[in-house]
Amino acid sequence: MRLQQRLLSGLLALSTLGCFAVSGCAGHTTTTECKTLAINVSPATATVDYMATPPGNTQHFDAFIAKTTPGCVHITGNIFDAVWSVSDPVIVSISNVQGPTYGTATCNAATAGAVTVKSTLSQTDFAPVSATASLTCN
Repeated sequence: MRLQQRLLSGLLALSTLGCFAVSGCAGHTTTTECKTLAINVSPATATVDYMATPPGNTQHFDAFIAKTTPGCVHITGNIFDAVWSVSDPVIVSISNVQGPTYGTATCNAATAGAVTVKSTLSQTDFAPVSATASLTCN
């Protein structure tokens, strides 16, 4: 009986080593590199009265992940590490300060047309992704 147990243990050890050597069955995993492929900015368009008293002269924008690498799970809430910018920083300012003002644009004067509000998400090993919205200050 003891001999049989030893033989079985030896065969098990040998077959396990064979599996490692021949097929690479241990430690072999397929890793999907998750990256954000697209983001959205909401609202897509807004109009604000620049002559209103604060906070009436402001518009809050949010950025969300819209698409990731297939097979990856992503958050459904706001992105809090994107960088906000505007096409005309003299007329419209936007906050990048973490907290309640993050993503809030302030109209400082009337715009001739819409100002582009842009959110850019940088990624360590991948290209940054951006999305835009339009803000008109009347």
